[in-house]
Amino acid sequence: MQVSITEKQEKTLSFIRDYFLDKGIAPSLSELQEALSINTKRGVVTHLEALEKKGFIIRTGGARGIQIQGEENYEYLIGIPILGYANAGTPLATAQEDYIGKLKIDSKLLKKKSDLFSLIVKGDSMNKHCINNVSMSNGNYAIIDKGAEINDGDAILAIIDNSATIKIFKKQNDVIILYPNSYNKSHQPIYLDKGRENIINGKVISVFQNPTL
Repeated sequence: MQVSITEKQEKTLSFIRDYFLDKGIAPSLSELQEALSINTKRGVVTHLEALEKKGFIIRTGGARGIQIQGEENYEYLIGIPILGYANAGTPLATAQEDYIGKLKIDSKLLKKKSDLFSLIVKGDSMNKHCINNVSMSNGNYAIIDKGAEINDGDAILAIIDNSATIKIFKKQNDVIILYPNSYNKSHQPIYLDKGRENIINGKVISVFQNPTL
């Protein structure tokens, strides 16, 4: 028999699911209260009690102690937004945030859970470079950490003349070198003044293979 659910309960459940996908943890009562425009935390608890009674969630009693029940078990997944494409070649495509979906990734596969986004690799200038044993080949997904510390040898995302490109970072005296790591020997480094560090838009912390290719 199908269990009935009110509109407010459905909204509460949807927010909890989305929060799990974004953060990998359950929302707090305060976050639920604000998101759902409920006057009191007791009002939030009332909806949670109803959802638990109907079998949609389980409350553990601890902080953020909500677990989703049923076929879609979201509490271990993180949703990483895919914001378009990045060239692993000559930076020609215009860099713009073009939301085209989310990657659902097990939280155990990522050390960091927030301030991440992903891009689809285009080109072959980084196809020799591997992170977590997956090459940065054309069509694969690169996970970018916007706030990561950048060191020599890191794969980074740079915005050059409004175009996005992924390259290996190296700083040498007053020069920033962005160089390829490719089986295709036609790709050449990019040389920038040291004052151009603001073009670095994040570090590639992981790569996931695109199985549809």
